[in-house]
Amino acid sequence: MNVWINIWPLAILLGAILIGWVLPVKYLRTFNGLVIVLMMASLFMPLWHLFRPVDALAYWFDITATVFGAFAIWFSGPYIAVESGLHDWDERRVKGYYLGLYTFVGSLMAMALLANYLLLWVALEVATLSSIYLVQTSGTRTSLEAAWRYLVVTESGGLAGLLGTILILVGSARNLGTWGLMPASTSLPINSTMVLAGIILAAVGYGAKAGLAPFHTWLPDAHSEAPAPVSALLSGVKLAGAVLILDRLFSLSSGAVPAAWPHDLLWILGLLSLIIAASFVAFQKDLKRLWAYSSIEHIGLIALGLGFGGLGVLGALLHVWTHAINKTLLFYNAGTVRLYYHGVSSLPDTSGLLESSPYTGGLLALGATGIVGLPPFAPFWSEWLILMGGIAQGHVVVTIVAIILLLAIFGGITLKMPRWLFTPGESRKNRVHESWRLILPSMTLGVLVVIGGIALPGLLPHMFHHAAAILRYTSPSRVVMPKNS
Repeated sequence: MNVWINIWPLAILLGAILIGWVLPVKYLRTFNGLVIVLMMASLFMPLWHLFRPVDALAYWFDITATVFGAFAIWFSGPYIAVESGLHDWDERRVKGYYLGLYTFVGSLMAMALLANYLLLWVALEVATLSSIYLVQTSGTRTSLEAAWRYLVVTESGGLAGLLGTILILVGSARNLGTWGLMPASTSLPINSTMVLAGIILAAVGYGAKAGLAPFHTWLPDAHSEAPAPVSALLSGVKLAGAVLILDRLFSLSSGAVPAAWPHDLLWILGLLSLIIAASFVAFQKDLKRLWAYSSIEHIGLIALGLGFGGLGVLGALLHVWTHAINKTLLFYNAGTVRLYYHGVSSLPDTSGLLESSPYTGGLLALGATGIVGLPPFAPFWSEWLILMGGIAQGHVVVTIVAIILLLAIFGGITLKMPRWLFTPGESRKNRVHESWRLILPSMTLGVLVVIGGIALPGLLPHMFHHAAAILRYTSPSRVVMPKNS
């Protein structure tokens, strides 16, 4: 098989980087439209066998990375136009932002499409470094500090992840020529001790990249300081991609260590993440930091579902998609609030959003309702599948603890949101002029929150079932989607 048919959509972003380098800034908005069209067109190429992802899981994550990468490029046009004026960016800084964004989006797509474990690690490293650059784009002292903390924590994790990857691959009897995603026969001996050490190091390394507790310390500051489109990609795509790569690696260890060991490590990290989110979410006074701690919660839920196995894997895969929709909407609205209030999105300065900016406030209320897991919004169904998967696999106590923590997070967010949405006492807010160029991407996401969250598995059930089967290490025929989901 020609390898280029698996990865050619990456050429779209590579071309965007090269053309964007020489293109004057004033033409970048028009150029962004062309990039978005080509990215979205690539998703339909498998129908005509012009693009062939390595497997169903790769295609599932490629859809997520491509769709929300396109949203980030779309929203960046109006957002950066205002943000650059707010912080006095010159043309060089604006162009640097777009080149960094193209690199970030391309690396996220590479995390789906590359069919080699070491190349996946490289793609994750490129995603990390490009997003670190984007975090400090504004050039403020706080953004530089956040980028530095992000660099130190995640790159320390990156070294652990690389060593863990190599130990798992070598210990599970794979030589240099068989480090692709597809299994290959080899005569090398299995080394269980090496694999176990690799599992621990990989959990530390990829857990740091994913923002799983206790390796999450970089995440709240980085999300808070990054431009809103970057925060949304970090939360909705990059964190989930790191966990999916980790789970792929863990699948190699089944012949060397008991299968429950890496799974147990995943749900432990997931549960720790829920504990951290439940402990801090109620005390946040800044919108972006609130959604950053919510991201720790939801990446913990994805890890929990993968650790549970069975039905939980279906829920985890669905949650990758549903969380990305909701969290992208919320970060876009948080960024819009910062633009309207000249760099501020904290209480009490931005209370009364429904009165001062009804479209932004209304979309914020919609996104918050979805992200806390209320029915009938899509995150409710993915969270339900994860929790039912825990019970079905015998993790009853862990599931009960997870439900209690989710209720605590639900309470923290529902106590906070009225303070942003309503003005205490008498009306005192002046109406903000809301730009439709900023509102339209969020409104599109709002429609997806309402009706599109669970549409993708319904449209592509065969691919969705096969993607779950890859993570469950079973035959696709044994993966059955519940009728009510």
